Amino acid sequence: MGRVFLFFVCNLHFLFCIAPIDFKVYDMQGAQSGHNVLIMSGIQGDEPGAYNATNLFLQYYTIKKGSVRVIPVLSPHSMYYNSRGIYGDLNRKFATLSKRDPEFGVIQKIKEQILKAEIQAVFHMHDGSGFYREQYINETFNPKRWGNCSIIDQDSINVEPFGNLKEIVEQIVAHTNTGLLKSFHKYHIHNTHTAIKDKQMQKSLTYFAITNGKPAFAHEASKTLPLRERVYYHLLGIEGFLQAVGVEFERNFDLTPKTIASLINDKNLTLTIDSSITIPLFHLKSPINFFPIPLSAKGDVQNLALESKSYILGLSPEGDFKADSMVFLKYGNRTMARIKPLYLEFDKSLEHIDIQVDGKRQEVKIGSILKVKDNFYLHNKDGYRANVIGFIKPNDIAKKPQEFDVLVQKKAMLKKFALDINAKLYRVEFYKGNAFSGMILVEFE
Repeated sequence: MGRVFLFFVCNLHFLFCIAPIDFKVYDMQGAQSGHNVLIMSGIQGDEPGAYNATNLFLQYYTIKKGSVRVIPVLSPHSMYYNSRGIYGDLNRKFATLSKRDPEFGVIQKIKEQILKAEIQAVFHMHDGSGFYREQYINETFNPKRWGNCSIIDQDSINVEPFGNLKEIVEQIVAHTNTGLLKSFHKYHIHNTHTAIKDKQMQKSLTYFAITNGKPAFAHEASKTLPLRERVYYHLLGIEGFLQAVGVEFERNFDLTPKTIASLINDKNLTLTIDSSITIPLFHLKSPINFFPIPLSAKGDVQNLALESKSYILGLSPEGDFKADSMVFLKYGNRTMARIKPLYLEFDKSLEHIDIQVDGKRQEVKIGSILKVKDNFYLHNKDGYRANVIGFIKPNDIAKKPQEFDVLVQKKAMLKKFALDINAKLYRVEFYKGNAFSGMILVEFE
């Protein structure tokens, strides 16, 4: 009876959930032609080591020879909710799947990517529990654990040029082990002999790939390790894989856990929403109230146009995806802020604003973040009005309906309206009639 009830609840959950979010695909092309490979992660949303690694790979690596197609997050909706799979385990849906499954379309799209004629090998990344060992040692080190190993489904498949799965995975493991932080982190080869003895793995992405003539390899980092170390081992695995298949690359940072932690927590990361608003990712207040969001995105914030240096950012609604619910600003599975949207029509006719910052006049692009020492002055723009959120006007201009041609001083800003926890960052919003025309942020020193 318990199982029947659970099935019923899960299907009710589907009814109240939005459709799964499409994954995004990025191509990294080398100056020289060569082999073409596919790197994927984020098929399970509670494995941040994997998708943080592909995120950094896209940002800080350059391909010199060959090409790499990267899908950093196969299941964005599961990532946002830190769930193995809010519609079930996506990595167990590659054998047979009902068309009624919410992720049927997602699976078809993943299969299409794997089966593209130009793709010659697939590298699939996960975070697994404990540490894999061929023989049982204890609860943490044993054959049923998946952490810190590289996986193949069998020794070889009859394709060229990378059908020698065992030889390639040996190279991946050997390279990963050149960078061990501790001896017990040592990577091992895990051949699951899927066709013979692993019915669960027969439903997996890598097994689908090899049974369709695509060499495929999986790489696991232990969930026992802190995030920076998981990402470190994943990047070593990617580098070992690329070397084994002859794809040449460059990396522009020192590969250490310390450096990785600083890149993941880069305080300069920003998010641009619908080309009209740019906000920093870190140190935001929560909740952020009455924050302009395009009316067209009401009930569908996942598909709002976003720009960032990061590839794992997104907006996701709270709770049962109601149109008036709070919105989470997500960085992977981390919630950076909760936003109470103010849904408005967006008018994009305003591109720049004339502003005087600490006595120096300049033209500033909408969506900018300006550093201000003491004051700023917005010069009038015909047809628009300005609203400085948190500005307390002096008595002589208290009745002025907007903040063009007004000197705004730091001492006149109410800290409770600041966008950040340090009370330095304030919103300056622009409107044309009732339509929102954009925002700049001023950051007081």
